[in-house]
Amino acid sequence: MYERYNDYETASYFHQRCLDISVEFKYIEGEARAHRGLGICEEKVFNKFPAMHNLETAEEKARSGELVEVAREISTDLVRVYQLIANEYLEKSEFDLSLQFFEKCLSVAQRAQDRNIEAECYQQIGMIYETQGELDRAVEHREQFLELCKETNNREKQIEAHKLLAETYSKADDTSKAIKHLMDVLNLCNEEPQMDEPQAEAALKLGLLHYKPGPKHSIKQAAEYLGTHFTFIRHGEKKNSR
Repeated sequence: MYERYNDYETASYFHQRCLDISVEFKYIEGEARAHRGLGICEEKVFNKFPAMHNLETAEEKARSGELVEVAREISTDLVRVYQLIANEYLEKSEFDLSLQFFEKCLSVAQRAQDRNIEAECYQQIGMIYETQGELDRAVEHREQFLELCKETNNREKQIEAHKLLAETYSKADDTSKAIKHLMDVLNLCNEEPQMDEPQAEAALKLGLLHYKPGPKHSIKQAAEYLGTHFTFIRHGEKKNSR
């Protein structure tokens, strides 16, 4: 009740009282829910690490008591806090610490069978590895991101995953695979209306890749894709002007 009025100090007091009583009577569900309540209160006042510790304990209690639904609810909260911490480290360019918390987040998301959060974690981990120049590991995690997007039938995220993989392969000088993923972007966009912008971007990158010296070099294909790029741009401008 007190959470509704943003009175987290009073709410924490009552959660602590519930915890004390639950411990005294060895009531595992009460302990799990009390730790969850304490964790959420700490999160609301931006104490991320005390929030994390309480939620970790809550999840551990729920799982030890085989409280499947309670554990799933707590996992959702724990994932959210791990993401907050991971993103904070990411903003500070503390990549090793950010990676550590995204991996924790991934582990909890897998236990909770939350495919959307799991996919998001793979995406973020892949981005960190790419930033650190570990392109093979970046590809590995972005492939996992793509597979989960296919599993959840999220076409928009599939397009994003193919774009990211094309970017990583391009950095690794694997032009063939970069082209393949950009072609996948175009194919997916053809199945969806109102997708001019990603199509234009993919066509531009395909044109540049075919213009690049190497086994895939083709002035003709480069010109065709660049022409397609400008066609999509003009089409988008016409729609926006209506």
